[in-house]
Amino acid sequence: MRGANMPGMAELLTRVNDVLARERAVVEDQLRRNGVTVLHGAATFVDPHTVAVVAPTGRRTLTAANVLIAVGTRPASPPGIETDGTSVLTSDDIPRLERLPRSLAVVGGGVIGVEYASMFAALGVQVTLVERRARVLEFVDDEIVDELVHQMRNGKVTFRMGEAVDRLERTDGPSPRVVLLLESGKRIVADAVLFSAGRIGATEGLGLAAAGLAADGRGRLAVGDDFRTAGRTSSRRVT
Repeated sequence: MRGANMPGMAELLTRVNDVLARERAVVEDQLRRNGVTVLHGAATFVDPHTVAVVAPTGRRTLTAANVLIAVGTRPASPPGIETDGTSVLTSDDIPRLERLPRSLAVVGGGVIGVEYASMFAALGVQVTLVERRARVLEFVDDEIVDELVHQMRNGKVTFRMGEAVDRLERTDGPSPRVVLLLESGKRIVADAVLFSAGRIGATEGLGLAAAGLAADGRGRLAVGDDFRTAGRTSSRRVT
């Protein structure tokens, strides 16, 4: 149960928004001082050297000999399950939550899943982390992971290792809850579930076909050793 001094979601988000605004201002100032023109809008390729930028103020077309694609990533959607931003979440939904859940199931024991499990537990939320592998953060030194898990368990995080989610159900009523049905037959009931199954390239809205490009199933583009896209070099790799 959360203590009386624990911050609520509104207080947390106010702090988050303050930090984001300050960091955006720093970046925008650096760009201005270095003579970089910034256009806000949705960009799509018209051809390999032309990009259309659509904004509420209108449409603008830019041409260049080279175009750098640096659109970042978005959370991978949970298979077969629609997120609703309230009870079924990805990491992008967290900053828009209106209240802290009393209990949270985190599916995925990678960096993002472990981070959010730790943070919500520190805020007094009852957290259960589900991971199909035998260990979280398999790429990290065993001794470090063991100490991390020990500290998280002291923080009341429950680990369900070697488990995978088979399907998800929602309960009806004035206080709907989420039921995770695991492949082992076990059930986990929580106010919300956070799916943390990695991230994919945010390239789906770029109109890549107009530039003669195609992304793979995780939104990535094939490039060569010099990071030019396919067709500009003979040696290719996915990054």
